[in-house]
Amino acid sequence: MRDLTIACLALVLAACTPAPAAPGRAYAPTITRDAYGLPTVHGRDDAEAAYGIGYAHAQDDFATIQLVVLAARGKLGAHLGEDGARSDFLWHLLGVHDSVAERYERDLSPEFRAVIEGYAAGLNAYGREHPDEVLPGARNVTGRDVAAGSALTLPLFWGFERVLGAVVDRAARPCRVQEATAESLDWGSNAFAVSPRRSSDGHTRLIVNSHQPWGGPVGWYEAGVSSDSGWRMHGGIFPGAPFPVLGTNGRLGFAATVNLPDLADIYRLTTDDAHRGRYFFDDAWRAFETRTVWLSVKMGWFTLPVPRTLHFSVHGPAFETADGWVAVRYAGAGEIRAMEQFWRMGRAQNYDEWREAMRMRAIPSFNFMYADATGRIAYLYNANLPRRVAGENWAGCVSGDTSATVWAQGDWLSPPELVDPASGWLVSTNSAPWSATDPASDLRAESHVETAPFIETYITNRGYRAVEMLSPLARISDQDLLDAKFDVGHSTRSRMAEAVNTILAADDPTLAEAQSVLRAWDLRASAESRQAALALLMFSPLYEARRQGQTEPSPLETVRAAADHLRTHFGRLDPPLGEVLRLRRGAVDLPLEGAPDALRALRWSADQDGRLRANFGDGLMMVMDWAPDGALTTRVIHQWGASERPQSPHYADQAPLFARREWRSVALD
Repeated sequence: MRDLTIACLALVLAACTPAPAAPGRAYAPTITRDAYGLPTVHGRDDAEAAYGIGYAHAQDDFATIQLVVLAARGKLGAHLGEDGARSDFLWHLLGVHDSVAERYERDLSPEFRAVIEGYAAGLNAYGREHPDEVLPGARNVTGRDVAAGSALTLPLFWGFERVLGAVVDRAARPCRVQEATAESLDWGSNAFAVSPRRSSDGHTRLIVNSHQPWGGPVGWYEAGVSSDSGWRMHGGIFPGAPFPVLGTNGRLGFAATVNLPDLADIYRLTTDDAHRGRYFFDDAWRAFETRTVWLSVKMGWFTLPVPRTLHFSVHGPAFETADGWVAVRYAGAGEIRAMEQFWRMGRAQNYDEWREAMRMRAIPSFNFMYADATGRIAYLYNANLPRRVAGENWAGCVSGDTSATVWAQGDWLSPPELVDPASGWLVSTNSAPWSATDPASDLRAESHVETAPFIETYITNRGYRAVEMLSPLARISDQDLLDAKFDVGHSTRSRMAEAVNTILAADDPTLAEAQSVLRAWDLRASAESRQAALALLMFSPLYEARRQGQTEPSPLETVRAAADHLRTHFGRLDPPLGEVLRLRRGAVDLPLEGAPDALRALRWSADQDGRLRANFGDGLMMVMDWAPDGALTTRVIHQWGASERPQSPHYADQAPLFARREWRSVALD
């Protein structure tokens, strides 16, 4: 008790409270909140600590967590209507319920099951105290719900929904569709690592800077967790996750950025009218497995049951399209261990233990950036790339008539990695892994002949800028690294520069005023820039179209629309960007800077007054800094605050710091 009191008094304006007990096991974690309302949870063991995370997160964002629970149960349509029903359709298609039922006790360790069951108990404890907040269908959360949530979500990060989008429409021609690339599906994220061999002061630094929506099921929440059994982790948590999935445990840290490996294939099936309901495979006709599922869809005051019939072949889910019947096979089908791998990565005390956790291969994608107190840094292009048979064109539809083309689940190729490069620094920006550091120390596609054909080739503007800024430096200081992380510039090799040049080259008198503004632009999206607002409004439709796989409009069209927007709402084409791009939440309304593919990454929606309300991009950010003696200092910032409840004092209390590029300090112990 004395230690607990001392811990509470050591935090300015902190709150230290025990979480309520739950039926069954007696959980009694301690939840300590700092001046910004950020919780740090301690338990006697990991399960008790996870219980505390569930309870604390529910205090701040119970509504979103429950949406994740409904999605994990395939019941989101009854709450959100058609949008939720799409998630429920995917839940049925992936067989999430059956995978969890079959593998929960077989594949997950007893220790980890205790963790996620403790987390579920924490959510339920909060729900019992606040029954008026509990959504229909979201009561009595279980560890199986937690496992199901990650099984449903993770395939979406590498673009599985894009593959499905090419086959679920009967009018679609999926065999003409090429696999998506980062150029057309750029979710965005940055990660940096600098080792003592390149830093100016002998420090090791790691920056976590993933770009996510600023709310909803994949919006970041910050927390710390520790237990008497040696677990300690501080970092970012998604709603429904029982602990930080990136950040630091003091000895090491890791960041994740979205990559886009080719983890799915489309097979063209042979069918004919004489064998309805069958497909030809290995010299025999086989019956499709069929399953009728019911989607509950909220429509106004009513919830209607909508039936759907699913078909499956030996390859995977099957669909009738304009190209005939096709089937989809994707890496990691049925896998439910991803969250256990994240837990083991966070529990690792050194690089070897961290790599042992990575060898689970339960997380199908993500680039991982690693650093630790010993000065080691590493970049892993993590991807469960199937071992495909040679001689096939895997970019289109592959013959589904033979088992020779059906690759085995779990037989994955070894993806590229770069550990302790001679350059002493690394970056990941959703680009191809062949641009991760100084060119002389970089990975080479020709050295990875098996995997390179199934890896994206695109370099983002952020990738260009990071190398342009850091590679020329003989030594990289803390400020150099932060300057790169917050850079608002565009490379002359970027798509933005290309679009601006197209506009400037146009012989069109109606564009003269816009051309005059853009001709003076330095390609920087700074808050003071009087040209950036026009450029960003012009470029955003081009960026979104390619990101979503749609036909890009002409920059000449989008710059006219951008000019009209600025004239209508600001009376001129050159208002300062900070007057247009805003950080708005509750009573907070602050100027911002940045761009969709700048290292200071921001995306937005337009408000009625014409301002651009940022809602995606730079959000939770962390800088981990190990001194030569191994001592760690950690800086963190969130774009808003710890709570999603508008009445909370922590609803937007970090926003001014975020807008000014300032940090909070976090003491892990």
